[in-house]
Amino acid sequence: IISGVHEPERLCVCLDTAHVFAAGYDIGSESGVRKTFAQFDQAIGLDRLAAIHVNDSKTARDSRVDRHEHIGKGKIGLDAFRFIMRHRRFRKIPKVLETTKGKDLAEDVANLKTLRALADKNDE
Repeated sequence: IISGVHEPERLCVCLDTAHVFAAGYDIGSESGVRKTFAQFDQAIGLDRLAAIHVNDSKTARDSRVDRHEHIGKGKIGLDAFRFIMRHRRFRKIPKVLETTKGKDLAEDVANLKTLRALADKNDE
């Protein structure tokens, strides 16, 4: 796709953690998430990463089924989100929650609290 674009320098992408996991990439472990982002960098380039949709997954890795879950409540686990929230290259990249919504903002607040705690280097 990149080579077929008239102005490839203008091309950016959004990565969705649940989609990556459902596609079969092992982002459920620290080594797996590091390997996945290294592959992403080689194939697409981290410089093209413009946004990250942060969602856990209700379905297993390689399920090919996209079902978002609350952070830390699904099959991905917290290692991927800890890596994303702490890695220097991702600090300024916008992150969007696409988790299921309740009657109020309580679930969003809980997800944001979890992500902020993971971003804190003193949480362990």
